[in-house]
Amino acid sequence: MSDRLVMTKHNSVYPSAEDLEAVQAMVGQVECGLKVVSDWMNEQDFLRSAERLEPRPPSCTLRGVMRVGLVAKGLLLRDDLVLELVLLCRDTPTSSLLMMVTGKLSIELKYTITPWSEEASIVVKRVTEPALTLTIHVTSPTVRQDADLKTTGETQSVIDPPDALDRQKCLAALASLRHAKWFQARATGLKSCVIVIRILRDLCTCVPAWSPLKGWALELLCEKAIGTCDRPLGPSEALRRVFECIASGILLQDGPGVLDPCERVPVDAMGYLTPQQREDVTMSAQKALRLTAFSQFYKVLGLERFPKGRDPGAGRYPMPAPPQKRPMEDEEEDSSPSKKKKLQKIPKKMDSEDKGLPQQSIILLKLNKMKPGLLYRLVSQTGPVHMPVFTMAVEIDGKTYEASGPSKRLAKLQVAQKALQALGVKVGPQTKAAPPKDSAAGEDGMMQAGPILTKHGKNPVMELNELRRGLKYDLVSESGSSHVKSFVIEVEVDGQKYQGTGTSKKLAKANAALAALEQVLEQNAPLRKKRLPSLFSAGFAPPQGGAQGRGWGRGRGRGLNNSNGATAGDFIHQKSYVFWLCASPVTLHRFLCV
Repeated sequence: MSDRLVMTKHNSVYPSAEDLEAVQAMVGQVECGLKVVSDWMNEQDFLRSAERLEPRPPSCTLRGVMRVGLVAKGLLLRDDLVLELVLLCRDTPTSSLLMMVTGKLSIELKYTITPWSEEASIVVKRVTEPALTLTIHVTSPTVRQDADLKTTGETQSVIDPPDALDRQKCLAALASLRHAKWFQARATGLKSCVIVIRILRDLCTCVPAWSPLKGWALELLCEKAIGTCDRPLGPSEALRRVFECIASGILLQDGPGVLDPCERVPVDAMGYLTPQQREDVTMSAQKALRLTAFSQFYKVLGLERFPKGRDPGAGRYPMPAPPQKRPMEDEEEDSSPSKKKKLQKIPKKMDSEDKGLPQQSIILLKLNKMKPGLLYRLVSQTGPVHMPVFTMAVEIDGKTYEASGPSKRLAKLQVAQKALQALGVKVGPQTKAAPPKDSAAGEDGMMQAGPILTKHGKNPVMELNELRRGLKYDLVSESGSSHVKSFVIEVEVDGQKYQGTGTSKKLAKANAALAALEQVLEQNAPLRKKRLPSLFSAGFAPPQGGAQGRGWGRGRGRGLNNSNGATAGDFIHQKSYVFWLCASPVTLHRFLCV
């Protein structure tokens, strides 16, 4: 698993700039509209109390509006733009209050606004692209106070109105407000936590086994797994830590579970999951870890494998062009003799030598000779992070040439080639230059293409040292320039001298040893023809027809009955020969001493 893979997946699910601007504009307009509605309702309350000669209410009917859900936590995805707000009221919200706010808000805003009494909310829809839906949950802190009184068994001081909204929906809206505040305090500042939650929310959408985990439970789980580490984690490490936490069985029925920190009493945030759903999520996390171990984590993220040869950082940051070097002047007379001697050793590069360069270098050289001091600039960079497309431009004689490529260097070469064609310069196809041949090496040039080995696959110097120890190699001559040299090394074996030539002392030494080996091996040829006596003597020849019985095969007997007609003397001779072959040096020494 690498940060490059994780960030590529994150960039693919992160919403575009246009979507974020539309979300910010819609949320801001709705908040301003609710502020206008709140001021209007305060004026109505003041006029109503003045007519009835009653004191002015101590607080406003609408206390405020808060962002909750994905907007407050910053977890919006490209295809998951769920917008939520919570409208806090002074008293228990009612259906009449919901209709009043909806009617006044429809006048202030140009969106489609619909009341939803069953869900204790108001739905605001945007028709134009991008189409967005914002839900305003209406609730009040008094709803939770009344719920606590019912839990303790105390009587309520105020009776709820008959058209009061659903109490459970109002409590859920208050819980979402607590979740948003807790997330902003604990998870937003945690490194890589928001990135990992975005990726896992997309995984919950794509993989059915993860869909029950989407929401507040997933956010708690990620914060628990990442926040318990003693150091900041990168995106890949944090994601792997979450998978390890789930794969360990924390969600199973006999596991520890995850407690909800926003509740007064201990409540398991995963309590709504069924046993089958818990097992499916755990198995999916374990499979993701197995794919990670075999370098196949891109399958978990739904990506394609990146090419191995591609550099992830190539062409990402513009590099400044190197300064143009001062041309060397041959007419300088005040140069010191040592500098002149050094300059004489450096061969001058002629135009004819350009033929040995790659075609790309020839294009840039030709254009630089015709128009020196050109400035290449980056026009644009498009495409995803892992497959960028760069557009480079260069201006020549008031005319601009542009070209694109997968990297800045290739785009620059395309621009140079396009400019040369426009200037009337023909650019031939790329040809490979033939490697220069060293006349001094002669036939040894073929052997210098790779390591010199004998027919036994050994180094000739090592093999010659095994046959003749204490040999001395002498350097006979050294010729050629400083960058192309030729060495001749000589070795004396059995009174005869052998020479070897090479571009380095090591190659020359190997060639000399190889030449000496041919003569030494020919002298040792009669010795190698001597063979050890056969394992089967005259009395132990293998039986005809291939049937050997239990003579010398696996699981053979130990007596003289399996000798197949051999004499006792042959058997003793054969056993002694096997002893000499198999005995260790220490055993042989003890045997000889006895």
